[in-house]
Amino acid sequence: MNRYVYYLLYVNMFANMVVSVPKNLLNERRDGAIISMVLAIGAGMLVIYAFLWFFSKFPGKDYPELLKKHSPKWIHFPFLLFLALFWFIAGLNTLITYTFLLKRFLTPDMSVVWIASTFLIFISFGILMHTKGILYTIEAILLISSPLIVFLIAKAYMSSEFEWDFVREAAMHVYRMPSYNAFSSAFYIFLGITNLIIFNRAWSTKKIQVSVKHVFLMGLAGIMILITIYVVAIGMNGFESIDQLVYPAITTSDTLRMQYGMIERVLYLFLLFFLAITFLNLLLHWHITVEILKSVIWFKKFKWKENNLTPLIFLAIFWSVSLYTATSLDEYHLFTYTRFFFNTLPFITLILIISFWFIKRRAKV
Repeated sequence: MNRYVYYLLYVNMFANMVVSVPKNLLNERRDGAIISMVLAIGAGMLVIYAFLWFFSKFPGKDYPELLKKHSPKWIHFPFLLFLALFWFIAGLNTLITYTFLLKRFLTPDMSVVWIASTFLIFISFGILMHTKGILYTIEAILLISSPLIVFLIAKAYMSSEFEWDFVREAAMHVYRMPSYNAFSSAFYIFLGITNLIIFNRAWSTKKIQVSVKHVFLMGLAGIMILITIYVVAIGMNGFESIDQLVYPAITTSDTLRMQYGMIERVLYLFLLFFLAITFLNLLLHWHITVEILKSVIWFKKFKWKENNLTPLIFLAIFWSVSLYTATSLDEYHLFTYTRFFFNTLPFITLILIISFWFIKRRAKV
């Protein structure tokens, strides 16, 4: 299979190891988090298979193009706008979350406006790149960041501070009924594959291959990420009061030390490299948002020197909404709204898969 399909999935998995997903899972540790993760793994692998199967039938075609071709305007226009809003909120959640995180741990004296603006300056250039250019950027940053991330995960498991007794205590709650909040949060780990709705256009000469092996490898990566999110945080911080931590993954990384390293506190390396992954995740979400909007909203006469300026309108809206949100929310409300957002994911994904069946059927006709 094309390696870039794996990259789309892995970026989303790595980016969600740090903040909202771990927080939601650990909050539900006594209320069915383990069985919820098992169910999310099964659902996630089914979604991966559905997306790979569908887009393997239409090499080089993106979802907006297919939907516009095989459905009337009164269906595709509002639905594509809804999908654009959904992907924009996913990126906005990433931006605001990491803005608050950086302010708390790295730049406490800097205002959230300046931190968010720094993100937005770089993202504004990135999201207007060609789709293939974004894929090359993802590959370069992942190749640099992934080995260190794997090293930090291994170091956490081998740390003398890691207590397996805490993990055994957590495992005793395996028979609890599943929690929908925990299920939807764990399910989000696997939804990087949904970025194919735009990035499938990058492979016009070679269609995506679908096999049990590919689905299993992608699902296995998700299983390892979920286990790490849940087990390492509990093993390093204990079971009883871990829900009191605002950022359990960050607190866990700060317990690690590299005695003979140039930087002793692992926290700084952890934040640096996950910041790069966060940039990629935000880049993916908002590039897809822009491309979906371009498919339904395009002002042909809004030009300057033969360059259409419609995407700049989208960027202005992104800036305005992002800065307003960063200054009007606090961490408590951010986590609350993020949980609501996660809870909508299974329904939106199901609607997308149903639309695949509709498009495939109309394409045959």
